[in-house]
Amino acid sequence: MTPSELSRIITANDFTKDDVALICGVSIKSLYSWLNGQHPIPRSVAILLTAYDAGYIDLTWMVDFVEQEMNTDLAVM
Repeated sequence: MTPSELSRIITANDFTKDDVALICGVSIKSLYSWLNGQHPIPRSVAILLTAYDAGYIDLTWMVDFVEQEMNTDLAVM
């Protein structure tokens, strides 16, 4: 996924940048680094947002999934 594709998904789905950072479980700084091309967009983020954009998953599922993954990561620490 390119920065312009990410930007298009944000705009097309009426997300704010804060929404996307929260959904992806990253800081707003990380999101901006993707949008500015400073860092590559993780494949997992590209798959998640593309699936949502295409209508394969809904927002509730997406948020629940990310929350579960974040809790799993915290349990490992």
